[in-house]
Amino acid sequence: MVKLHLEVLERCSKETEDTITAEGLAFASTPIAYLKENQGEFIYVECTQFLDIRIDAVALEFDDAFNLYTALFGLKLQKKHSEAIRKYLKANVKSVLGSSSAAFSGQEGLWELNIAVDCIEGFNDSMSIEEVCEFLYHFVAQLLTTVDV
Repeated sequence: MVKLHLEVLERCSKETEDTITAEGLAFASTPIAYLKENQGEFIYVECTQFLDIRIDAVALEFDDAFNLYTALFGLKLQKKHSEAIRKYLKANVKSVLGSSSAAFSGQEGLWELNIAVDCIEGFNDSMSIEEVCEFLYHFVAQLLTTVDV
């Protein structure tokens, strides 16, 4: 698994999307369950290594409507890869209500993905925020291999 060097970690308000506080790297070792305990927040993460997998940032949150941990991010792939992306998500994300969505934004020129990380085999909520980011990195890298870009 790739060891990421997270550069930006921010706790943000779901309601306003404002930054509550910028966190130090020590916060990356906090269990992802933090989000379940603080449902009014999401965590915004930036990492230069994300560019290797065609994303620039990730927002992690706990979706209380579906009771799932989700990762939201933009994936810089052309619209023509729609079938391959959807096929990969269907094969690799357990199908439950709210488990994944993929929509192409022509205005942004990227795929807006919302993936329930706890619907991916191998996830558990004792993982740290950093481990979840590394887990997601691996998942997206595999997607890119499948799409063959």
